[in-house]
Amino acid sequence: MSTPLRRTKSRFFNKDKAREPATLASVAAFTAWRLGLATIKQMRSAHFEIEASPQYFAVLREYLVFLIQVADRLALARLTLPERRRFTVSMVKRLAELAAENESRLLGGDDEAIRRQFVDLFNSRADDYAQVDFGEREGEDVAFMRLASVALLDAVAPRDRAWVADQVMSFEAPEAIRTLRRVIDNLIGTAGAIVAPPDEEGPFPEMPGVDAPVDDPIPPE
Repeated sequence: MSTPLRRTKSRFFNKDKAREPATLASVAAFTAWRLGLATIKQMRSAHFEIEASPQYFAVLREYLVFLIQVADRLALARLTLPERRRFTVSMVKRLAELAAENESRLLGGDDEAIRRQFVDLFNSRADDYAQVDFGEREGEDVAFMRLASVALLDAVAPRDRAWVADQVMSFEAPEAIRTLRRVIDNLIGTAGAIVAPPDEEGPFPEMPGVDAPVDDPIPPE
């Protein structure tokens, strides 16, 4: 069974202050990062073969891309299109930085190449996720979870492929989706207002790419 995260910061104490979508994205990215690490830890406890190797980061990247897509759909229902675009772009860039920093430190490699690999993976999966619905009611996110489990087939060890869908769809992904929904709702609910920068006006595609100019995420206070 997956273990929910504890003590995840998801509220702003100054509720009168306007927030940029990038500020929300920085918190959402940190939450997704912790969820990704917790999921791999849980899968290893369930005897999945995920060693401290390139495979570890291949699994982590796929799962983080899934979590970004979930957060993007949650943002779509709660933010304007310009706000949502800045949120998603900022979240992708922050998680690409975290993945690059950790992989290069543990396994070596060029930070920029690893960051680019993450961005390319997100873009390559975007069309697949764009084809499926994501609903707010229980069970309406099954198609998203199924796509995540299919994407993970090439990342997990061959002997684990028969079990990864059940692990992800029954245990890991449902709790992660609930956590992200709670965090994003709390962030939006405790922000005085959401303000998108003027250069982020629409129209935008449903699943925007992540190479548009964007400031670095603003760290949560």
